[in-house]
Amino acid sequence: MKKPVKITLIVLGSLILLYFIALLVAPKIARSYIEEHSKEMIGRSITIKDISLNPFTYVLDVDTLAVMEADDKTPFVAFEKFSMNINPLKLFTKTLDISDIYMKALYVRVKQHGERFNFTDILEHLARQDSIYYAEHPEEKKAEDNSNKSAAEIAAGLPVKLSLRNIVFEKGNIIYQDTKVGSKFHIKDFSINIPAIYLEDNATGVDVSLRFADGGDLSVKVDANMATYDFNIYLNLHRFALACIKPYLNDFINYKDFAGYLSANLTISGNINSILSSNVKGKVSLDNIDLTENSGHKLGAENVTVGIGKANLTDNEYLIDSVIVDAAFAHIDLYKNGKTNFDILLDPKNKGQDIDTTNVTETKSKEEPKEEPKAEAAATDSSSVAAADSTEKPAPAKKLKARINKLLVKNTYVTATDHTIIRPFNYKVTAITVTGQNINYDTPCNVNVTASFPEGGSLSLKYHGALSNLNTMDIYISVKNLVLKHFSNYSLHYTAYPIKAGTLAFASENKIVDRNLDSKNTIDIYNITVGNKVDDIDPEYTVPMKIGLYILKDKDDKIQFDVPVKGNLDDPEFSYGKIIWKTVLNLLVKVAVSPFRLVGNLAMAGANALGFDLGKNNEVVIDANTETFTSEQYAKAIKMTEMIQKDPNLMLTFTQYYNPRRTAKEYKVKQLKIDFYKQKNNKTELNELDHRAIDEMDESDKEFKAYVKEHSAEIDKNYMMKVLPKMAAQRNADLLKVLRAQPGVTKKNLKVITAPRESLRNYKDKPMYKVDVDVQ
Repeated sequence: MKKPVKITLIVLGSLILLYFIALLVAPKIARSYIEEHSKEMIGRSITIKDISLNPFTYVLDVDTLAVMEADDKTPFVAFEKFSMNINPLKLFTKTLDISDIYMKALYVRVKQHGERFNFTDILEHLARQDSIYYAEHPEEKKAEDNSNKSAAEIAAGLPVKLSLRNIVFEKGNIIYQDTKVGSKFHIKDFSINIPAIYLEDNATGVDVSLRFADGGDLSVKVDANMATYDFNIYLNLHRFALACIKPYLNDFINYKDFAGYLSANLTISGNINSILSSNVKGKVSLDNIDLTENSGHKLGAENVTVGIGKANLTDNEYLIDSVIVDAAFAHIDLYKNGKTNFDILLDPKNKGQDIDTTNVTETKSKEEPKEEPKAEAAATDSSSVAAADSTEKPAPAKKLKARINKLLVKNTYVTATDHTIIRPFNYKVTAITVTGQNINYDTPCNVNVTASFPEGGSLSLKYHGALSNLNTMDIYISVKNLVLKHFSNYSLHYTAYPIKAGTLAFASENKIVDRNLDSKNTIDIYNITVGNKVDDIDPEYTVPMKIGLYILKDKDDKIQFDVPVKGNLDDPEFSYGKIIWKTVLNLLVKVAVSPFRLVGNLAMAGANALGFDLGKNNEVVIDANTETFTSEQYAKAIKMTEMIQKDPNLMLTFTQYYNPRRTAKEYKVKQLKIDFYKQKNNKTELNELDHRAIDEMDESDKEFKAYVKEHSAEIDKNYMMKVLPKMAAQRNADLLKVLRAQPGVTKKNLKVITAPRESLRNYKDKPMYKVDVDVQ
């Protein structure tokens, strides 16, 4: 071999050997340098188990790196393994190609106390180093701020094209603590998967998944364009345990405990430069919400689900597909100081804390007086003001556009306790249902509420109005078969007489215009009975209850009167309930001091006035032309079920009788009255007050007779014969529901039926339920 060739090979071999030695030794040197000079670089200790670079595959491996806290003992950021592949051959094409970026068991622990974090000292150290460097090298300028440049513009300014591919982080742990608040969030199994990062006009996909140590998991998929900053986020949160936010609730409410789960499936589309303009759609749900007050009482719901069609803060647009609340529960406590349990709940535990008023007065007193502005400054200021006035004012906020396509609250109950009276009042309202459709913010809409009271009572409420103007609305309330003995404590408080028995029906039509109420109310009370006056109670009103009620009752043990209510809801002296209650009390006092009325009532009622008059013991007379019952009819039927309580072996059968032909004729007249009333009063729907006016209508009225003559042929007889059985079936169902709510009544010992068709044809008496007693 020739000498020059030999020398060339030796030199080339030496260079290759040095290259491999450098690749093998350089990482070791870098590891030692980083550990020895970490305090100088970032002000913290860094430990590294090993760094290696494969000279053949160009894979850089870092084994077990940890950045310590300021105490040099506790890890701040750490990982078990990090590796990446660098392709040096791509540099010849001016491309920095980095692939297979992998990190295992990333650990990050962030602690916050007020405005300081456990990494604030690192940022301050770097800022000092930066200041010292540029002070020593004044000829150099700081790098241009790239915050206003897009990723594509930054990429275009780099000397090489950047290629990042196949990025995977797995099994990470991130801990965040707010020591001032006392909160802690622990994220486990934190994983990231990025197939490629594109700084140009291509979508970069990012998949993130994690679990929360306290319960719940989250997966997020992001498609982002680094050039345009457009993004789409697909978020799926499953049963996130809300208990971890309890420390933050102390700033808002005063409570004992809180639990529940949050789930969400959302799509968020928008641009990073205009986050508030993003469109959000999807579904959010809360499960097993349970808020325990300091008193031990609870508020919550089994499930609350909101379907979001579109939500956009910039457009002020919120289109909700549905709001469904299932099995919610709450309680209301009224206290003598005028507060409720909600006032206590909304009084935060930390209210008034963290407000430092030290030296406020001193600072103000030491403030130097301002000098009068010079003429030039004044001129400058005035020109600045003129310029400011000439600038374009910000656009006004867009008008709110909100709609709920479907509202449903079901299986809900509320309990109430009134501590403001002598003996606390407790009551429970169950089966609360709220329904509404196409509820717009500006357009008047309808919302219906129904509920059940103890022992077969019921509530129906109809609301009509616009959410944008809650000062104007129509509300109709109907209460049926309300058992009065549950309200005995109110009677004791106001009159010192306890209520022993009785039922109440209440209908109220309320029109509110600009907070001014015009209300029509009718009260129907049957068989109300009070006990002896309690001597050790000093009532608010001195009322002779027993005599007053006795005089008010007619021969059928019934009391009925109307109470009009008018007033402004903002008037501090206005109280809807007190007006009605005071009207009742004034009526009792008025009739109680009328001895002639007392004598007349005795003569009218006879001996039966002292007992419970049911007419014939086995009959409950009804109106076959309506589906509803009066309080008297309910009470008579309920009274008959008391024998079942005395002997469970007895069985009652309520059989409904009416004559179809005669009832059809009466129904025709009633239907004509209804149609005439609707036409005359321009109404499409009727309430109890309307039906009462229809029942009192005079058939000999000229206008009505003319209407009958013109429209009588329009009501088909065959149609009426089909409607009557449906009405009878509805009466049976309504009566059965109320009677089965009574003590001791079961499916085995009570039946409500309609007599056979043949029996109805031959029936000639008044419409009624006949009650048969048998032994099981």
